[in-house]
Amino acid sequence: MRARAGTSTPALPVYAPQAKVGGKLRFSGADTMHDLVAAWARDLTRFQPNIEIDNAATKLSADGFAALLDGQADVVTFVREPFPAEIDAFTRMFGHAPTVINVAGGSYATKSGTHALAIFVNAANPITRISLDELDAVYSRDHRRGGKAIATWGQLGVGDDWEPLPIHAYGMLHRRESGNPPGIVNFFQQRVLRGGEFRDGIREQVDRPGESALDAIVRSVAEDPRGIGYSGFAYAAPGTKTLALAETERGPYFAGTPEEVTRRDYPLSRQIYLGFNRTPGKPLAPALREFLLFALSRQGQLIVANDRMRFLPLTPGQAETSRLALADVGK
Repeated sequence: MRARAGTSTPALPVYAPQAKVGGKLRFSGADTMHDLVAAWARDLTRFQPNIEIDNAATKLSADGFAALLDGQADVVTFVREPFPAEIDAFTRMFGHAPTVINVAGGSYATKSGTHALAIFVNAANPITRISLDELDAVYSRDHRRGGKAIATWGQLGVGDDWEPLPIHAYGMLHRRESGNPPGIVNFFQQRVLRGGEFRDGIREQVDRPGESALDAIVRSVAEDPRGIGYSGFAYAAPGTKTLALAETERGPYFAGTPEEVTRRDYPLSRQIYLGFNRTPGKPLAPALREFLLFALSRQGQLIVANDRMRFLPLTPGQAETSRLALADVGK
């Protein structure tokens, strides 16, 4: 199996099991991870033929999480962070939070997938960069990053005729009929707003025939010189540009190159997870532990590199962080 150019994983450990184990694992969740789990399962069972894997054909991570709560699944495929409401429901039922292990990076720019977020402004706007602290001040009601509300472009350092102009903030619909946000909104809310609420007046865009909400956000910014919005790099359109990002105004700032997204230097890079129920103080079931070790191995990450969703393989450091988290699971 050969990885795509630029996705080599030379320092990752090779999966070489110390013993044969057995057991059944039931996976459920995001359909964009279905092929990845199937490929992991196929290659793992060459080493561990006594592990049986059921890879359910569900659509959303929320479907898999509901199955986990109901005892119908052992592992959830998460292409987003768990919703706060999901963590609360799980904790109420089991007395502890779900365990979530990062197994890949989100893509750089795969439409309809879990991709890095870009911040778009109108091409005529002189601004070139913005911090997450400033984005919180633009989008948030609570300002959990400690700043004050920002309402004009002058407050972002844009001078001359731009200084008094109001900022028109665009985004996706904040809540679905289920009461939960879309995955992108959840990520933005947790990563940028630190769990705070959106302020009133955000110009929410929705999916329409022939145009997704993410396309609509970029189109709106192209048509509105005062606009700002979040979307994916693949949704770029004439009349817009993306801003370099930093955690705080002190920097460093990152433009969002594929390399910066892979390393997660870019602040709005995404992650892919596997979630499961583990009782604190008890070891993982052997089959689950071996599956996770395989997914985090060189063989497992080469499979990530060749997946149709173009998820990003973990760097050696990222994989080591996940393996350390896995080592803590049984404590």
